Amino acid sequence: MTKAKRAWCRANAYVKAGQHEKAIRWFSRTIAILERKPPRRRHFESAEVSYVLGALGVLMVLWVVAG
Repeated sequence: MTKAKRAWCRANAYVKAGQHEKAIRWFSRTIAILERKPPRRRHFESAEVSYVLGALGVLMVLWVVAG
């Protein structure tokens, strides 16, 4: 949403400055940004999964050594 807001603010600035051709271009860019599909969420990345598995391994070793 940040890109869309920036484009909208830039378009409004061009309208206030009287540069209507640039404003039309930025308004159309705002609409294009809003009509795109939202990016997919990534639940787990491989680095996060490997970090969790490594931490579990270390905990298991500490548990075996302490017990």
